[in-house]
Amino acid sequence: MGIATRLVDLAGDALLTASEVTRVERIAPDLVRVGLRAEAFRGVRWTPGAKIQMRPRRGALQLRTYTPIRWDTDDGDTELVAFTHGDGPASTWFDRVRPGDSCELIGPRRSIDLPSLTGPVVAVGDESSVALACALRTVHQDATTVFEAGHPEQLSVALSGLGLGDAVVVPRAADRTELVERTRAAVAATPGGDLLVTGDAATLHHLRRTARRWEVPPRRITGRAYWAAGRTGLD
Repeated sequence: MGIATRLVDLAGDALLTASEVTRVERIAPDLVRVGLRAEAFRGVRWTPGAKIQMRPRRGALQLRTYTPIRWDTDDGDTELVAFTHGDGPASTWFDRVRPGDSCELIGPRRSIDLPSLTGPVVAVGDESSVALACALRTVHQDATTVFEAGHPEQLSVALSGLGLGDAVVVPRAADRTELVERTRAAVAATPGGDLLVTGDAATLHHLRRTARRWEVPPRRITGRAYWAAGRTGLD
């Protein structure tokens, strides 16, 4: 191990919290649910929609961002749902992780303040948005969720196991016609609420452009891109 690597690890050890992986469940071919526990998690203030940033590989300070789906401050326990697409260090970590492994992270930190959304909420996303949709249901139980997915049937099965069996799942398509129409219908059926869009940056930009022209537009559009074609490490 070189000096630079040792210095990076020393800095990481000072900044990051070590947690233990308590459970691992593969809920779809490209989705994994992971439980984490640490004494430092006890008494932490968690707002649904807050983020954690984990270091998937020692010797580097690359961090990847995830949304906890819940946070038990009494037991010091939290859970993540990760979309393991691609071959990056985080996807590799989640593909290989086992109970008893260590996970280094920082947070929770402010990200999307889900309790501040005005209901009824319509949330739109993709496989990378599943955890946020779970966290949303902890504060907006009547939220409507619409997903685009490369494998809609597989995602639907995973969502049912997470308590999101009523979600609308449509095939991912370049023109996003069905996704936009399903979202427009959901907003029209629940007027006066917020539209929350996460996941693909292109989908977020597309809905921002079109939603204001709908006959019944959302009261407010909130969004955050988690990924974009040709780019890595979006927060």
